[in-house]
Amino acid sequence: MCGIFGYGHFQQRRTNKQILDYLITGLKRLEYRGYDSAGVCIDNGPVPVVIRQKGNVDALRQVALEENKGKINLDSVTETSVGIAHTRWATHGEPCERNAHPHSSKDAEFILCHNGIMTNYAQTKAFLIEKHGYVFVSDTDTEVVAQLFHYVYHLAGGIKMNFVELTQQVMEHVDGAYALIVKSTKYPGELLACKKGSPLIVGIPEKQPGTPHKQNGSTSTHPHSSAVSGRIACDELFISSDANAIAEHTKKVAYMEDNDIAFYAEGYLEFFNSKPDSVPPQLSQLDIAVSQLSKGKYEHFMLKEIYEQNESVMTSMRGRINFESKAVTLGGFIPHLPSLKTSSRLVFISCGTSLNACYAVRPLFDELVNMPINVENASDFLDRTPFVSRSDACIFVSQSGETADTLRALEYCRDRGATLIGFTNVVGSSISRSTHFGAHLNAGVEVGVASTKAYTSQIIVLTLLALLLSADSVSKHQRRIEIINALATMPSLISDTLNGTTSQVKNIATDLVAAKSVIVLGRGFQYASCLEAALKIKELTYVHTEGINSGELKHGPLALIDADTPVIAFCTKDALLDRAKAAVQQVRARKGKPIVVASDDDIELKEAAEVIIKVPQTVDCLQCIINILPMQLLSYHLAVLRGNNVDCPRNLAKSVTVQ
Repeated sequence: MCGIFGYGHFQQRRTNKQILDYLITGLKRLEYRGYDSAGVCIDNGPVPVVIRQKGNVDALRQVALEENKGKINLDSVTETSVGIAHTRWATHGEPCERNAHPHSSKDAEFILCHNGIMTNYAQTKAFLIEKHGYVFVSDTDTEVVAQLFHYVYHLAGGIKMNFVELTQQVMEHVDGAYALIVKSTKYPGELLACKKGSPLIVGIPEKQPGTPHKQNGSTSTHPHSSAVSGRIACDELFISSDANAIAEHTKKVAYMEDNDIAFYAEGYLEFFNSKPDSVPPQLSQLDIAVSQLSKGKYEHFMLKEIYEQNESVMTSMRGRINFESKAVTLGGFIPHLPSLKTSSRLVFISCGTSLNACYAVRPLFDELVNMPINVENASDFLDRTPFVSRSDACIFVSQSGETADTLRALEYCRDRGATLIGFTNVVGSSISRSTHFGAHLNAGVEVGVASTKAYTSQIIVLTLLALLLSADSVSKHQRRIEIINALATMPSLISDTLNGTTSQVKNIATDLVAAKSVIVLGRGFQYASCLEAALKIKELTYVHTEGINSGELKHGPLALIDADTPVIAFCTKDALLDRAKAAVQQVRARKGKPIVVASDDDIELKEAAEVIIKVPQTVDCLQCIINILPMQLLSYHLAVLRGNNVDCPRNLAKSVTVQ
């Protein structure tokens, strides 16, 4: 959940201000991963300086670069140094300065930043306190890792270990999913990163003219460790939880795998892994435009991303569907289609908004694909440990590709021999690399914590999969043509919906700003819409909101209805419209004031609804894309009116890398 960032340079003149700016700007790109506190550590003479601050990255910037208070000579120039930085989403200990990262060991010999959870921290902490007298100043599991580095180093009794060997020994004693960036006064000028479960990316800038270093294929300088690649010369190095923080510096990156160690010293980068069958991290090119990381003309990233959806759904379809021939192609699926079609069932496994996208397409898969379809909440799936067979095809959907519960479910299914399929928005993510095949959303970078365009692109790409799997069905031919024709008009319908509902939605937001609770109703193809609308409202407004299947209203939830509780109901035209209208009548009969999303001029709804949000009509299985747009706008404008941080809602993070 947290964001970690590291920077190193060798024989390159940099001021402390430049180094701090690199680190803090990197954190700003990672802030969606956590923002309750932040900190940096840079070299400043023989003793590194640590600056930490409760609050977001801007608060850290204020303290480090503007107030400073003499901690660091900002104009001082150094030719070789390393620095680390962290933005936090609290797991152990409340948000405060002493719990903020980086954390230090005894005598500040080891200083590190950590993303993830050390699951055995309590036992290790007790051992270090009771047996060796270590003193802890924070409530975090991260400080335990820092002290463990100190303990293992001094346990050697003066026998010199190199930084890589030490880290490999420490990793043997740390359970859980984690990524670490570490610096040490015992290894000055060296920067080390390691990972297990949590993501970590190394960025290597292109060589500058006249630089003295060259690519070197020699063996490791650490003979007692297992190097998995040759030495890579680089005068600068960036390490990050996410490619977004590296994109402005370089497009040349390496995605670290579990148990990898990245070691940087004296202008050379090396990768190590203790496993004998390890594969070297491959260098690849980022496909991220720096402009995607800017708000442009919009006040918030979320608003920008809402209005980008006409383009993002088009990009998700580009090259995958021929609207003239009605052919659908998903490149990664081509060699696997015959075996996929003979699977015993399809199991969709996901969390949060991605789970709602799976619910959105489930009725279509039930209709078009002749095999059993299951949709699973990843955390519940892991709790139940259900039966999975080798003939199952398990589909893992995640915007970031790093969702911890989804990754653990993937590992569970992999161990049972199932076919693994991934749908993510991030090239090179853990799910992309861990599945047998899949497809990327191609929705573009999504910075706002509350997902918008990734959700609609997930529905689009999963719909393409349903169309692909049913391509040979004669009985489904006309239905497929209807859906493909509707996909062709989707970008323009999205633009029409956003332009046509914005003004009305702003007025509704003004009326609802003081609401204490909201109920959202939907069924059939709109069941996912009610869940996603409720999730967006609660994420951004902090108002209790519940998405309820309209058919369940009379089985208990009707007791919640009164004149003061806003009710939003999806009643767009489909086979279940009459049943959806019945739920609206039940609300009205209890003095409720339903806000109805409708696509038709329905007399009954006009009489029963307090307000009608009119949206364009499309094919039933894609109506959920159109219907969610005014709900995204509503949650956004409600959050703005309530004075909330739209892009970084409290207590949340975009990439959920802890269970």
